[in-house]
Amino acid sequence: MYQRLLNIFMATRNPQLETFLRGVSPQEGFSHQFIGRPDIAEADIKGCAVIILDFDVVASECVARIHDAKDEHAVMIGCFDAGSFPVLAEWHHLFDQVWTRPFGEDRIQASFSGILRRLKEREDALLNRKYLDTLIDSLPELIWFKDARGAHLKVNSSFCRTVNKTKKQIEGRGHYYIWDIEPDEYAQGEYICLESEEIVLNKKETCLFDETVKCGGELRKFKTYKSPIFDTDGEVIGTTGFAHDVTDLQNLMIELNILIESLPFAIMVTDKENKVTIVNQKFIDIFVLDRSELIGKSVDSFLNETGNYTRSKRWIIEQDEDDTLLISKSRILKVHDENLLDIFGVLAGHIYLFVDITLEYHHKNKLLSDANTDYLTKLNNRRSLQDFMRKTPPQPHTALFLADLDNFKEVNDLYGHEEGDKVLVAFAGMLLQIFPAENLFRLGGDEFAILLHNVDDSNMPRQCAEQILAGFAEKVACKFPHTNISVSIGIAMDDEKAENFGELFKKADMALYESKKAGKNVCKFWNR
Repeated sequence: MYQRLLNIFMATRNPQLETFLRGVSPQEGFSHQFIGRPDIAEADIKGCAVIILDFDVVASECVARIHDAKDEHAVMIGCFDAGSFPVLAEWHHLFDQVWTRPFGEDRIQASFSGILRRLKEREDALLNRKYLDTLIDSLPELIWFKDARGAHLKVNSSFCRTVNKTKKQIEGRGHYYIWDIEPDEYAQGEYICLESEEIVLNKKETCLFDETVKCGGELRKFKTYKSPIFDTDGEVIGTTGFAHDVTDLQNLMIELNILIESLPFAIMVTDKENKVTIVNQKFIDIFVLDRSELIGKSVDSFLNETGNYTRSKRWIIEQDEDDTLLISKSRILKVHDENLLDIFGVLAGHIYLFVDITLEYHHKNKLLSDANTDYLTKLNNRRSLQDFMRKTPPQPHTALFLADLDNFKEVNDLYGHEEGDKVLVAFAGMLLQIFPAENLFRLGGDEFAILLHNVDDSNMPRQCAEQILAGFAEKVACKFPHTNISVSIGIAMDDEKAENFGELFKKADMALYESKKAGKNVCKFWNR
């Protein structure tokens, strides 16, 4: 809170007057002191807030000189009695107040108290103006106050810099002069923003506008808030405005849109609530959607109610721990989700990039397929079986067959590996006629594995084994009559509980060993 010391000059020989005045308490934030000097000619009245002249001791010819010498806003009071009324008659227009003798204590104190109150009100008003001026001049936005006719009453420094004029040149002038609008532009109503002023005056409420203003030979774009100003009777007496120059921001948005549109993939940008703010044309083309269906809507509106497809159901959504893929009949898109952070590192939104990885996806799948497929028979290989056993929890009622070709080494030794390969291919083809491809594995050489799931009937594995033995004789061995090939089979199965795959494999291998010992071309079950 401010503190002010008021100097009260008194040219009087009347001690009663000072006594009365000392009985008046100062206003809040103020104090005062009395300076008494009967001879006004020797007094320095500069800096005095109140000057009291008793015309019993002050010559009338001094009135004009004192009035000219005092501070502009100092209060001058004349004290008169019947004998000095001629002085009052001549100089009354120079006095702010007149006190007549004999002095009444209540009257003098009330009058002096009113003077102190008005001095405080004036000081408060000046300080409030200083507050306002300091505030609006410290802001980078343009701020102004206008009367109802559109004349500018007050503007801030940013406004002056923008229009290249001083406050003195601006205040009291209209839009036409301040913004240097050409007559033809004014006639066409361009760049004058008068229509928005009328809207505010009529609506009597704060309104937001996007306005284009010609400034310094170039066009500037402003986001403008305009509010009505009301008098004490509730009547609109003018408007106040606050304009933020968004030209650079809009130019940046244009550049951003150009960049987004030029990128070779679909893009979607959202705010921190995941509401869509921008999509590029490639996004629209790929997902066959209209911008009005997306902008301002949640990202979830892009999906169907299950979340497994896009709304058009043309794209399947596949997610794992690392990636999100959108899969259609002809294309595969990988979704990159990047956080957008503001300058404080706080989440401001997201940008989703939909990158076409169709070739990479198919190439990767081919590599995976090649890595898990036996090159000769096209069955799953040992690595595929190991991956399956590692990733798949063992299930009860699973049967594992291990099949090994008898006398296969003799075929390679006598007729060459090419002939041996033909035997392997023929055997694989026969197995594919009996079992699904995903159940068949070539473990290497002439050894094969067959997995059967959900085997509730204990006779089913034996029937399958007999089908293999019969099929080998009818469809494989008969094609190679010059050889002595056959097949031996070992089977392991646990009906009671989920068997460990490693243990199950060992048991099937022991059963296969028993088949070989039994003379080959037979099937043996592992027994406890």
